[in-house]
Amino acid sequence: MKIAFKELRKTPFEIKASIKNLKKTYKIQLKLAKLREMFSEDVLDTVDQEVEKTEEEQLKEEIAENQRNITKTEKVMEGLDSIVEYVVDMLKLKESEADKLEELSQEDVMAIAQRLNMRLMGMSEAEVEQALNSDDDDEGLE
Repeated sequence: MKIAFKELRKTPFEIKASIKNLKKTYKIQLKLAKLREMFSEDVLDTVDQEVEKTEEEQLKEEIAENQRNITKTEKVMEGLDSIVEYVVDMLKLKESEADKLEELSQEDVMAIAQRLNMRLMGMSEAEVEQALNSDDDDEGLE
Protein backbone atom coordinates (compact mmCIF):
# COMPACT_ATOMS: atom_id res chain seq x y z
CA MET A 1 0.00 0.00 0.00
CA LYS A 2 1.10 3.55 -0.57
CA ILE A 3 0.84 6.22 2.09
CA ALA A 4 2.06 9.79 1.93
CA PHE A 5 3.50 11.87 4.74
CA LYS A 6 4.34 15.22 3.20
CA GLU A 7 6.16 16.24 6.39
CA LEU A 8 8.82 13.63 5.58
CA ARG A 9 8.91 13.19 1.79
CA LYS A 10 7.10 14.40 -1.32
CA THR A 11 6.64 10.91 -2.77
CA PRO A 12 4.46 8.30 -1.02
CA PHE A 13 5.93 5.45 1.02
CA GLU A 14 5.32 1.84 0.03
CA ILE A 15 4.38 -0.32 3.02
CA LYS A 16 3.55 -4.01 3.11
CA ALA A 17 0.42 -4.94 5.02
CA SER A 18 2.17 -8.08 6.29
CA ILE A 19 1.68 -10.01 9.51
CA LYS A 20 5.16 -8.90 10.56
CA ASN A 21 4.21 -5.23 10.20
CA LEU A 22 0.85 -5.80 11.84
CA LYS A 23 2.60 -7.35 14.86
CA LYS A 24 4.84 -4.29 15.09
CA THR A 25 1.73 -2.13 14.99
CA TYR A 26 0.05 -4.04 17.82
CA LYS A 27 3.27 -3.98 19.82
CA ILE A 28 3.52 -0.17 19.70
CA GLN A 29 -0.19 0.17 20.50
CA LEU A 30 0.24 -2.09 23.52
CA LYS A 31 3.22 -0.08 24.74
CA LEU A 32 1.25 3.16 24.45
CA ALA A 33 -1.78 1.64 26.18
CA LYS A 34 0.41 0.56 29.11
CA LEU A 35 1.85 4.06 29.30
CA ARG A 36 -1.66 5.58 29.39
CA GLU A 37 -2.68 3.05 32.04
CA MET A 38 0.31 4.03 34.20
CA PHE A 39 -0.73 7.68 34.09
CA SER A 40 -4.39 6.79 34.77
CA GLU A 41 -3.42 4.81 37.86
CA ASP A 42 -1.37 7.76 39.05
CA VAL A 43 -4.41 10.02 38.85
CA LEU A 44 -6.43 7.55 40.92
CA ASP A 45 -3.65 7.41 43.54
CA THR A 46 -3.73 11.16 44.08
CA VAL A 47 -7.09 11.19 45.86
CA ASP A 48 -6.71 13.48 48.86
CA GLN A 49 -6.26 11.80 52.19
CA GLU A 50 -6.91 13.87 55.30
CA VAL A 51 -4.40 12.10 57.55
CA GLU A 52 -1.85 13.77 59.80
CA LYS A 53 1.66 12.65 58.89
CA THR A 54 4.96 12.97 60.66
CA GLU A 55 7.85 14.77 59.00
CA GLU A 56 9.53 11.43 58.39
CA GLU A 57 6.42 10.04 56.66
CA GLN A 58 6.13 13.20 54.56
CA LEU A 59 9.79 12.94 53.56
CA LYS A 60 9.38 9.28 52.61
CA GLU A 61 6.31 10.16 50.52
CA GLU A 62 8.19 12.97 48.76
CA ILE A 63 11.06 10.61 47.94
CA ALA A 64 8.60 8.00 46.65
CA GLU A 65 6.80 10.67 44.58
CA ASN A 66 10.10 11.85 43.10
CA GLN A 67 10.96 8.26 42.17
CA ARG A 68 7.55 7.83 40.52
CA ASN A 69 8.11 11.05 38.56
CA ILE A 70 11.52 9.81 37.41
CA THR A 71 9.99 6.49 36.35
CA LYS A 72 7.15 8.25 34.49
CA THR A 73 9.62 10.49 32.67
CA GLU A 74 11.74 7.49 31.69
CA LYS A 75 8.64 5.69 30.42
CA VAL A 76 7.54 8.71 28.39
CA MET A 77 11.01 8.93 26.82
CA GLU A 78 10.90 5.20 26.04
CA GLY A 79 7.46 5.67 24.51
CA LEU A 80 8.63 8.52 22.29
CA ASP A 81 11.70 6.52 21.23
CA SER A 82 9.49 3.52 20.45
CA ILE A 83 7.12 5.58 18.32
CA VAL A 84 9.98 7.15 16.38
CA GLU A 85 11.63 3.73 15.90
CA TYR A 86 8.30 2.27 14.75
CA VAL A 87 7.73 4.99 12.15
CA VAL A 88 11.35 4.85 10.95
CA ASP A 89 11.17 1.06 10.66
CA MET A 90 7.77 0.89 8.98
CA LEU A 91 8.49 3.64 6.47
CA LYS A 92 12.13 2.59 5.98
CA LEU A 93 13.19 6.19 6.49
CA LYS A 94 16.57 7.42 5.37
CA GLU A 95 18.67 9.23 7.95
CA SER A 96 17.63 12.65 6.63
CA GLU A 97 13.95 11.65 6.78
CA ALA A 98 14.37 10.27 10.30
CA ASP A 99 15.93 13.60 11.29
CA LYS A 100 12.90 15.41 9.83
CA LEU A 101 10.64 13.12 11.86
CA GLU A 102 12.45 13.96 15.08
CA GLU A 103 12.17 17.67 14.31
CA LEU A 104 8.36 17.43 14.29
CA SER A 105 6.22 18.06 17.35
CA GLN A 106 5.07 15.18 19.54
CA GLU A 107 1.53 15.74 18.26
CA ASP A 108 2.66 15.49 14.62
CA VAL A 109 4.70 12.32 15.22
CA MET A 110 1.76 10.73 17.06
CA ALA A 111 -0.56 11.67 14.17
CA ILE A 112 1.81 10.02 11.68
CA ALA A 113 1.99 6.86 13.82
CA GLN A 114 -1.78 6.80 14.29
CA ARG A 115 -2.45 7.19 10.58
CA LEU A 116 0.11 4.50 9.81
CA ASN A 117 -1.55 2.16 12.35
CA MET A 118 -4.99 2.69 10.87
CA ARG A 119 -3.82 2.05 7.32
CA LEU A 120 -1.96 -1.12 8.32
CA MET A 121 -5.07 -2.38 10.07
CA GLY A 122 -6.97 -2.19 6.80
CA MET A 123 -8.61 1.23 6.82
CA SER A 124 -8.72 3.14 3.57
CA GLU A 125 -7.34 6.67 3.37
CA ALA A 126 -10.92 8.01 3.33
CA GLU A 127 -11.81 6.01 6.47
CA VAL A 128 -8.65 7.27 8.20
CA GLU A 129 -9.50 10.87 7.33
CA GLN A 130 -13.06 10.40 8.58
CA ALA A 131 -11.87 8.83 11.84
CA LEU A 132 -9.28 11.53 12.44
CA ASN A 133 -11.74 14.31 11.65
CA SER A 134 -14.35 12.84 14.00
CA ASP A 135 -11.66 12.74 16.75
CA ASP A 136 -10.98 16.43 16.14
CA ASP A 137 -14.71 17.19 16.38
CA ASP A 138 -14.87 15.50 19.79
CA GLU A 139 -12.03 17.53 21.30
CA GLY A 140 -13.05 19.83 24.11
CA LEU A 141 -16.43 18.15 24.68
CA GLU A 142 -15.48 16.56 27.99
